[in-house]
Amino acid sequence: MTTSGRHKKRGPVSRAFLKGLSILLPAVITIAIFAWVWDILRVYVVELTIQGIDVIQPFEPRKLTDVELAYLDDSFFTRNAEGQLLPRTEANLRREVRISDLPVRYQGLSPPNRERSILQFILDSNALAANNGEVRTLWTRDYDVSGRIISYNWFDYLLASVLGLVIVVLLGFLARNFLGRRFVQLLEWFVTRVPVIKSIYPHAKQLVDFFFTDNKPLEFDTVAILEYPRRGLWSIVFVTGSGIKSVQEYTRKRMVTVYVPSSPAPMTGYTMVVAAEEVIQLNITVEEAMKFVISGGVLAPLEEQVKPASGAQYALAGGINEQIRHRHTTILRREAEKKARDTDIKKKADDEDTKEVEKPAANS
Repeated sequence: MTTSGRHKKRGPVSRAFLKGLSILLPAVITIAIFAWVWDILRVYVVELTIQGIDVIQPFEPRKLTDVELAYLDDSFFTRNAEGQLLPRTEANLRREVRISDLPVRYQGLSPPNRERSILQFILDSNALAANNGEVRTLWTRDYDVSGRIISYNWFDYLLASVLGLVIVVLLGFLARNFLGRRFVQLLEWFVTRVPVIKSIYPHAKQLVDFFFTDNKPLEFDTVAILEYPRRGLWSIVFVTGSGIKSVQEYTRKRMVTVYVPSSPAPMTGYTMVVAAEEVIQLNITVEEAMKFVISGGVLAPLEEQVKPASGAQYALAGGINEQIRHRHTTILRREAEKKARDTDIKKKADDEDTKEVEKPAANS
C-alpha cells in the first residue's frame, strides 16, 4: 500500500485528549445509566411510596410558632368589643392561614390546619428542633400556595427507598413458601385475564424473569457462529433451543433455534431455525460474545484474537494486494488469449485464401 493510505500520526495533545476521554467516558456513561434508572424509580416507585405514607395522617396539625404569629397581619386576629386587638395566639385567629401568608423560611413546613403524616411530623420536628426562631431548611419540603407538595425532602426519599427495599425482600420471602406461591399464582391468573393488561403483563414478566430470576425461562448458554446473512459472512449467534419439530420433519435434519444479536444493541436481532450442521460452536462465554457485539468487534475474546503478525489491518492490506495482483494477472491472461485467438483466426483466413489460389492453378 502507498504511504498516503497510512494513518497520520497524532500529536501529543490529541493522544492525551483521547486517553483522557477513554478514562472519563466509561465513568460518565455509568453515572448517566444509574441516574436514568434512579429517575424512573424515583417517579414510579419512591414518590408513589411517599404518597402512600402521606395518606395516613395520625398526627394533629402543626401549631404556629411565635415568629409566625408575629409575622401575620393584624387582619388575621379578632378584636374585642372596644376594637382592641386580642393576643396573637392561634385561638384568636379569625381566618385560616395559608402557606403564602407565612415567612419564606417557614413555607417549607407542613401547612397549618392540616393533619400530618408521620413523614411530615418527623420533618417538622427536626426543622424546629433548634427552637430559636430559625428553621433548618434541610428538613423542609416545597409547597405551593394551596399547600400542595411540589418536591419532597431527602429524608422522604431515603425512608421510602429503605421501606421499598424491605417490602421487596419480605415479598420475596413470602413468595417462597406455599401460601405465597399460591397467592402469586392467583394474582397472575387474574391479571392475565384482564383485557389489554393480559397482552402486556406476560411479556413484561418474561423480560424481568430473564434478568432477575434464578430459573430463567430463556437463557443464552451456548455461543456459536453462523454463515449469515450470506455465504462468506459470519455472525455471532446464541443457541436458544432445539428448533421446531415441523421444520425438522420436513428437512429431515437436526435443527436448532438461534438468536442473531444486532450491533451495537444486542437486544434487537433475529430469531432463526437453522440446521445444526451449519452452526459452529465457539468456546467463549456469553459476556465475551456480548462485548464483541456491542463494541462492533473491537473487544474480541483473548483466545479468539488474531496474532499481530496476521492482524486485521495486515490481513486486509494483504487481501487487497492479492486481489489487485490476481485482477492484473487475469487481465493479462485474457489479453494474451484474445491475441492468440486473433492470430489463429488470421492464420486460418490466410490458409483458406492460399487454398483458393492453388485450386485454379491445378485445374489449368
